[in-house]
Amino acid sequence: MSTAILNKPKHVKYWLRCLKTCLPTDYTSTDLSRMTLGFFSIASVDILGELQKLTTDEDRTRWIDWTYSNQLSTGGFRGSPATFLYGASPQWDPPSLPASFFALVTLVTLGDELERVDKRGLLKLLPKMQRANGSFGEWLGPGEEVVGGSDMRFIYCASAIRWILRGRGGCGVVDGVLDFDVDRCIDYIKSSETYDHGISEKPFGEAHAGLTYCALSAMSLLGRLHPNTGGISSHDNLIRWLVSRQVPFKHQDGCNEEDYEDLVIESTADGEHERKKAELESDGIPIWAGFNGRCNKRGDTCYSFWVGGSLDVLKKLHLIDLKANRRFLLEKTQHFIGGFSKLPTPGSPPDIMHSFLGLAALALMEEEGLNRIDASLCITMHAKKRLMELDWWKNAS
Repeated sequence: MSTAILNKPKHVKYWLRCLKTCLPTDYTSTDLSRMTLGFFSIASVDILGELQKLTTDEDRTRWIDWTYSNQLSTGGFRGSPATFLYGASPQWDPPSLPASFFALVTLVTLGDELERVDKRGLLKLLPKMQRANGSFGEWLGPGEEVVGGSDMRFIYCASAIRWILRGRGGCGVVDGVLDFDVDRCIDYIKSSETYDHGISEKPFGEAHAGLTYCALSAMSLLGRLHPNTGGISSHDNLIRWLVSRQVPFKHQDGCNEEDYEDLVIESTADGEHERKKAELESDGIPIWAGFNGRCNKRGDTCYSFWVGGSLDVLKKLHLIDLKANRRFLLEKTQHFIGGFSKLPTPGSPPDIMHSFLGLAALALMEEEGLNRIDASLCITMHAKKRLMELDWWKNAS
C-alpha cells in the first residue's frame, strides 16, 4: 500500500501563487467575491505555518490596507472593489454579510487589531439584515429591503461577526448598539432540522452538511449550542446523521460500498467493524472514505471539513474514520501541483475553495506540519488567541 503524505512544499507554492499572481480566467466570474478568495489564500498559508516566514511585513500591510479599502461608509465591507471602480451607484455597491465576515477573519489572521473597523456601523447593520422569521439576508437593497437567501450561511456570518466585534462580554466598545434577536435566530435554526436530523436551509428542506456546519457553528458562537442553552434538543441523532455522511471511494481494484458497509456508521459491541476493516487492510485493499453533503451523493473534498468541523464543534470528531478520510484527501484529491480538487476524478484541477477546505480538514485532524484551527471560526488557534488577547476584546463586559 502507498503511504499518504501531505506535500507541504507544493501546497505552499500553490497558495503563494494564488496570493501574488493573477488567478486563471476561470475565476473571472467570482471577481465580486475577491474578499473570500483572499481569505482562503491567506488563511491557508497560515495553516501551513508559513505566513510570517514567506510573506513580508510589506505584503501583509498591503493586504490589510486592501481589505480596509473595501470598508464602506455605511458600515460593513464589500466583496470586491470592482463595482466601485466602474462607478456603480451605492445601491449596487452594498456591504454584504459574507464579505464583512471574510474581511474580519482576514484581518485577524494577518495580525491586525481591528482598530480601523467601524464596529458600531457594522453591528448596526446586523439587526437590519435579520428577517422576521429569524433568518438573515445577504445585503440590504433599496429602501433597506433585505436581499438574498435565507439559509444558514448568512446566519453563520452574522453570528461570527457578532462574536468577533462584541468581545468577551457581548457589549464592550459597542455598548448601546442594538443586538439582533438571538432567540428568533435559534428558533429558525431549530425549525430547519429535518426528519433525518440534519439541518436544512429552511423548514421542510433537505438536510445538507455545509448548512449543518453553519448552523452548529452559529449556535456555538452565540453560546446556544447545547440543549440546556436552548439549542438542538438531541445531539445524538444529529451526530448519527453526520457520521453517516462518510462514504467509501469506489475503486475498481479496491474496496466498495459492500466491503465498507457500516464500518463508519456504527460500531458493534463485539468489535466486528474493526475486525472487518483490518481484514480489508491485511488483504492489501486500502480504504479511502471521504464525505458527502447529502444522502446518495459522491464524496467531495469540501465535506471533509463541513462534516469534520461540525463534529469538532460537538467534540465528536473521533467518531469518524480519520485514517480513511486522510487517505481520501491525500491520495485521491490532493493535486500534484498543490491544492486539492473537488472530486477524486483524474484530471480535476485544484480550486481555491476546495484547496482551503481540504487543508482545513487535515488541520482539524491534527496533520503533522499544520497549525491547528478553530472549527467554528475557520482560523488558526493562534489567530483566535491573538484576537482574544486584545484589550478591547477581553475587557468587554
